[in-house]
Amino acid sequence: MTNVDVSTLIDDASSLVAVQWPLDRGVAVNPLLDRLHDDFTTATTLLGRQLGVYPWPRASHLREAARRGLDVGPDQLTDDRDEGDAALTRPATMWERRVGVGSPLAESARTLTADIILGSVTDGGEDDVTTRAVRTLRDRASWVHASRPLRHRIASSLQNMNLRDLVDTLRDWDERDVVDEFSRHFSRLPGWSAWAKWNDQWSRQRHRAALSRGELLTISLAVDIAMLAEHDWTPSPPEAHVPRSTASRGLDRLIHLEGAVHENLLGRIVPTLETTAPPRWQVVACIDARSEPLRRALEKNADVETFGFAGFFGIPAVIRPAGESEAYESLPVLVEPSATVVGGTAPSSVTDSRLALSGTFAELTHEPSAMFALAEGAGWLGVPMMLQRSFGPRRAPAPAFDDGPWTLDVDVDDKVALAEGALRGMGLTRGFAPEILLLGHGSHSTANTHFAGLECGACAGHAGGTNAKILCDVLNNDDVRRGLEGRGIVVPATTRFVAAEHDTTRERVVLSRDASPDLAIVLNTAAECVARERVAAPPTSRRSIRREMERRARDWGETRPEWGLANHAAFVVAPRSSLRGADLGGQCFLHSYDPTADLEGTVLHSILAAPMVVAQWINAAYYFSSVAPEVLGAGDKTILNPVGDFGVIAGDVPDLRIGLPWQSVATGDGPWHLPARLLVAVEAPLERITSAVRADPTVERLVEGEWIRLAGRHDVGDGWHRWIPHQGWRPW
Repeated sequence: MTNVDVSTLIDDASSLVAVQWPLDRGVAVNPLLDRLHDDFTTATTLLGRQLGVYPWPRASHLREAARRGLDVGPDQLTDDRDEGDAALTRPATMWERRVGVGSPLAESARTLTADIILGSVTDGGEDDVTTRAVRTLRDRASWVHASRPLRHRIASSLQNMNLRDLVDTLRDWDERDVVDEFSRHFSRLPGWSAWAKWNDQWSRQRHRAALSRGELLTISLAVDIAMLAEHDWTPSPPEAHVPRSTASRGLDRLIHLEGAVHENLLGRIVPTLETTAPPRWQVVACIDARSEPLRRALEKNADVETFGFAGFFGIPAVIRPAGESEAYESLPVLVEPSATVVGGTAPSSVTDSRLALSGTFAELTHEPSAMFALAEGAGWLGVPMMLQRSFGPRRAPAPAFDDGPWTLDVDVDDKVALAEGALRGMGLTRGFAPEILLLGHGSHSTANTHFAGLECGACAGHAGGTNAKILCDVLNNDDVRRGLEGRGIVVPATTRFVAAEHDTTRERVVLSRDASPDLAIVLNTAAECVARERVAAPPTSRRSIRREMERRARDWGETRPEWGLANHAAFVVAPRSSLRGADLGGQCFLHSYDPTADLEGTVLHSILAAPMVVAQWINAAYYFSSVAPEVLGAGDKTILNPVGDFGVIAGDVPDLRIGLPWQSVATGDGPWHLPARLLVAVEAPLERITSAVRADPTVERLVEGEWIRLAGRHDVGDGWHRWIPHQGWRPW
């Protein structure tokens, strides 16, 4: 094989590789992001074959649905046919074809490859990864488990040959064979492959532990070729991988589960409270499903009207807090930042010292051999701190919400455009209340490697209170308001925008200083109602409920500080009047939409093309972490160890774990999250929904490929219609 672009082969071979963001900006993502040109069933079947996993709901998921009162059909509860995990194997690499996938010799090669990669990316040097790999093999043999001759053989290959050279040694292979072999090496270490893919395709700046897909392949191929050479074996091209399991029953179970979940939700999307006019307060919350119970509780007060909007509040910015050396992006990863925000409250000298100490400990965890030594060496030193945390005075943690001041580095015209886009997107262009709250959200947990997964998904795994504060400053600006008047949006001089942040772990809301005391009372009352709803079992007194919520946030040993987005099932785009008061059980992303103010469908198109796509990513991440936790989930939190600031490993197995931890989707008794595709329910004229779907290629692929289930109704009084791929609307 000659004159072939290796990078093209890599792209082809990695289309079934997931993407894993760093821990500090954890983003729930569809692991089949590069296969949207296939329909869901085809892509999911291919993924299962490639990784050797069963990618469909189990009978246990349907039994859990039935326990909740959903009608999934009695024949689905006990039928576990086609679930033979023992019969599922991933395709073998060239070495594994000789010794057998799963054999001790195959596992030793896999471990050796992962050890070399782990040592290389955490080396900290400025050299390329393969150069650091050579250093790892020669200087750090204590934890690279291989004989000296084998280590030197691999090191010599890496020192003298690049990926193109290694491919050229496969003289009799055609291009398809090479792509197939590449894909098998990616599947051997799906965690490291996912990290490499992020570095190649999504990182906006080089990470200090950067690894490319080409570097991963170079190391993995060098290991296999060296091990074959030790036995005087010649690399043989791969044969077609024939799986020994089918998807028929699994897909059938998925359809039954979705039917039960979706029909139950559609039946509940009805208003139970009337909208009052004019409201005293309007609250704009993130569309995050965890905001739904709080919005429902707020609306028990007749003076409150709520809206749903993406939690980054349309601020496409990089944020640099005062006193911090690094900035962070607080916007959807699909959006390129176009502005910078600086400011906030500078930390005190005491806070600076604490940050420096925690930073030192974090740096030590970048070195794999130091991870365990750190825990052992710091054990006795940590006893006083642990005792104080367990038995000392209960001091409330500092508020997560920084009330400013913040500066957005764009001119007035750009601020007017941001303000208009946000107001039209949230459906708030008239009927302004005297006080309007923009409510971001974040979480609070301790010793939790996956903390970012509980933060705002629209803010790329960060809290959204700062974004809310920035938009408030923009909307309260007199020059901006004059600019909005020229665009047909008149905000009364008596209207003030205030910001807050919802702590979803402790169910507390921290308000900005300029908010009214009466609004604080309304918010606290609603938060207490939601806290009582979450802690359904005893203790049930207000004090004991609050104590339990604080414990979950502070406890070092708590594996589930909150459920996050588990059991979400739908993305609803509708006027709030159409579902005000409806109890949706925290299962729905709720995006406000006023069909009467969007006759051209521009706003609907933007909602489906951006926040809906993010919701589908989240839905797919929860789906695959639930059905295939052994490969596409992070595993048991109690045995996870951090690798730097970008990944985790389970125990001493050196491949990175991807996806959500088991405790995020299951209980000790079995499944908790019900893996169903996202239902997208839109209230608008059906022809307008169709136009919005057709206007965006990604949305059209999601709909026609059945990655989502689309439902629509013209008005709250009409029945729902479902979209049938390539056919159109049919009554539900």
